[in-house]
Amino acid sequence: MNFRDVPGRRVDWIDTRIEARFSNFLFIDRRYRSHSVLRRIFSIARMHRYQSLLIEELDESDCALLREENAALRVRRAEYQGSTVHRLAFWSCLPETTPESGDLIGYAIFKSDRFSDEGDPRDHIYEAVMRPIRNEPQNNFIHCRRNYTVRTEPGEYTVQGVLYSQQNDLTYVCAHAALRSALSSLVPAADVSYGRMNELAGIDHSAHRVGGADGGLSPDQMESIVTGVGYHCEKIVHEPKLGHSLPTEFQRDLYGFIESGYPALMGFELTDPIPSAAPPERHIISVVGHTFNEDTWVPEAQRAYFGDELSYFSSESWLSTYVVHDDNFGPYFCMPRHFLKKDNFRIILGLLPQRIEPGATDAEAAGFEYLRIIAEIVPRISQDWYDRFAVFTRLNLLVLRTFLTDRSSYLRHLETLRSWEGDRLERERIEELTDLLPECFWMIEASAQELFNASRRKFGEILLSCTTSVPEPLNFSLFLAARLPGLIFTQDSSSVIEPKPTVLRGHTRLFDMSSDSTEPFPEGSRVS
Repeated sequence: MNFRDVPGRRVDWIDTRIEARFSNFLFIDRRYRSHSVLRRIFSIARMHRYQSLLIEELDESDCALLREENAALRVRRAEYQGSTVHRLAFWSCLPETTPESGDLIGYAIFKSDRFSDEGDPRDHIYEAVMRPIRNEPQNNFIHCRRNYTVRTEPGEYTVQGVLYSQQNDLTYVCAHAALRSALSSLVPAADVSYGRMNELAGIDHSAHRVGGADGGLSPDQMESIVTGVGYHCEKIVHEPKLGHSLPTEFQRDLYGFIESGYPALMGFELTDPIPSAAPPERHIISVVGHTFNEDTWVPEAQRAYFGDELSYFSSESWLSTYVVHDDNFGPYFCMPRHFLKKDNFRIILGLLPQRIEPGATDAEAAGFEYLRIIAEIVPRISQDWYDRFAVFTRLNLLVLRTFLTDRSSYLRHLETLRSWEGDRLERERIEELTDLLPECFWMIEASAQELFNASRRKFGEILLSCTTSVPEPLNFSLFLAARLPGLIFTQDSSSVIEPKPTVLRGHTRLFDMSSDSTEPFPEGSRVS
């Protein structure tokens, strides 16, 4: 039920080596009607130094998904005549060779729909998965990428990335495309068809239409799709005219989803160059990652020059851009952190495995308060790194990084941790934490600027429940555990915070979402 498993009929396998002077522009002009998004995809392939392009045609008789798509178009428009579908595979090897594992750079499904009342067909990229242009070594963090296996003429090959999708503006619109990109990183099969989405949203194309003048999906319909495939949808709405206004900027909330490894959708209102009585148009895109600027001026300047009385530095302050898929333009674009203003922003849909309470911003604030209390209870233990932690906490100099994690990932993290001197956490301490941790929880890493920026390391972390509201006044009902240099803090049967010693006394590396290896990560490996 997807275009990756379908056998294709070879159309061409082209040598595109740089020295052969193959022109992406000329090729797309001649074969694919100068399609702008396809040019973006070819540019990504060029950045990966692709050497060949395999073009295969897919037939409706071989693909249930294609039959479903075309049947919906026939209902939507009686003028529909049929479609041509090409699967373009980009390789780092030469044509007519047997590719090795890792040679597949990506693929794109180019679909052309023909209508009797129109001249040229309507073209769109039904889907594409390309390797990201930049990764962790270049401070680009795309946590929700996954592996996709593609069945091509030379065999089955895997590519890792985030699925991109483009609307056809008839049976699915930008909201469908953004949802499909986001959901593909979560659902086990890596696919939710547009037919399934429309079924969940109550759209049958004969009476409840989308596309063109018929409009798009409502937030409630998008939520129905997400919950219908087994995930939770966290909505953050900014509709001043309807009385739903955010008290603060939306950046921290969006970062909380992305840094936890989950995709999000962000909707905004377009600026109408010619004011009219009609409501302004809207658009929605999928946010799949972010970039990190270790030399940014903002954290220090915000506090020193603009009067912000901050209790700590949030790691969000080092975020430079969001990595987004925009169905109008293509995959892996970088959107500057403050480019989209609050006046235009309308909604965030965070896709999560379950309902979360508190959110990332509130969990981070509560985590700092707990750390401050710990630093007061145990102000010093005559060990350099714990004592530094306590001093940094009292001086409001901590850097906090907050994200959702699960028990198994955290335990793997503990097993691979080493201090600068090579000490590791005792097995008995890991087993104690194993017994008390729930399946999912907030992790708030505590660091100092010099540790966080330069060496990607931390003092330790505090773990909080993600299913309990922040109490007022604050008590320790959210608190699960804290690991700091030389000490682990848990609650005893009387809810008293109890410190236990550990030989892991130094600073340790940050949690790395890009790997689930049980082997120690190399020092200086990039994490967000």
